[in-house]
Amino acid sequence: MTLKVLQLCCSPNKGGLELYFANICNALKDEVQVLAVIAPDSKLQPLIHTEITTLPKKVHYLPLFAAKKLASIIDKRDIDVIHLHWNKDLTLAVLAKLCSKRKPKLVITRHMKFPVMKDGLLHRFLYKHINHIMAITKTMAFDLKRFIPDDVRPDISVNYLGIDSVSPFTDEEVSKTRTLYDAENKHFLIALVGRIDADKGHDLLLEALAIAKARGLPFKVLVVGHPMQESYLQSLKERVKTQGLQDKMLFLGFVDEPRCLMQACDVLVLATIEETFGLVLIEAMSVGTPVIGSNRGGVPEIIEDKYTGLLFESCDSQSLFEAIETLYLNPEQAKAYASQACIKVQEKFDANTHIQTLLNTLKEVANG
Repeated sequence: MTLKVLQLCCSPNKGGLELYFANICNALKDEVQVLAVIAPDSKLQPLIHTEITTLPKKVHYLPLFAAKKLASIIDKRDIDVIHLHWNKDLTLAVLAKLCSKRKPKLVITRHMKFPVMKDGLLHRFLYKHINHIMAITKTMAFDLKRFIPDDVRPDISVNYLGIDSVSPFTDEEVSKTRTLYDAENKHFLIALVGRIDADKGHDLLLEALAIAKARGLPFKVLVVGHPMQESYLQSLKERVKTQGLQDKMLFLGFVDEPRCLMQACDVLVLATIEETFGLVLIEAMSVGTPVIGSNRGGVPEIIEDKYTGLLFESCDSQSLFEAIETLYLNPEQAKAYASQACIKVQEKFDANTHIQTLLNTLKEVANG
């Protein structure tokens, strides 16, 4: 019998979590029957190449109503496993499982930080009905084991995210991209890729850029990504203007294939206060771009400091500036870091390995 998996993500956003969801739907469809359940206003619909259905728009305001609809889908389609990704879908998924006659297994891929003890009645009720949690880092798995009470804790495993192997872009492609933003080749280009949000460290990198300007260093930042709130983006642009950095920090919006831009830059910075994983790091590493990230969260499991990149002290703009300056002043060392990083991606963060581990876990849970 072919395994039937309902992939659930009602997030209206288009960040790393949501793009991962779309990729997983596509990657699994040749191995199992996949039904993708998304919000009616989801930006993911054009990206998903399997069967799709939607739930009511106010799914989280009317969870029981939406759960009953989801339960009817589960029973009609003989779903074996619900695989969810967005934390806000947890109550919906548990209620749908309980409302259904089918009683499918429930698996979570946990993408976000797990910061506090989940010992309240609601959380105990929810986690009691979860069958398995896949953490994307060892740090997250450790926190899950600390913060979910023993008597309701599901099985937990670690499955690092992975990316498809790609050949580096040609010198001509890279040169053409770089010329768009540095026609005279006189800047040290810094890429910051990800959703534009307060916790992603754009303010921190702006402060580091101001330090560089004061010291006469030719740094330029290319910001790629959608704003979570337009008001935050506007306030960020106002700060850039106030500090006279309009030509040093450019906002490019969302880019479908950012890896050519990453390769065209001298360094990719992940400035998030505490990033759970950091998929953009391994994307940059895969095309030979040196990387810098903060020393909290899952980033140190990707960047081995002074070996595959540099770590800076989280929330410290001076530390971030010094890390960027180090790579600027030591280009040969930066190349050595990038070379080691590329090897690490191939060995540890391969998409096929990630997918196969996920598939095996879904099958084991379904048959357990």
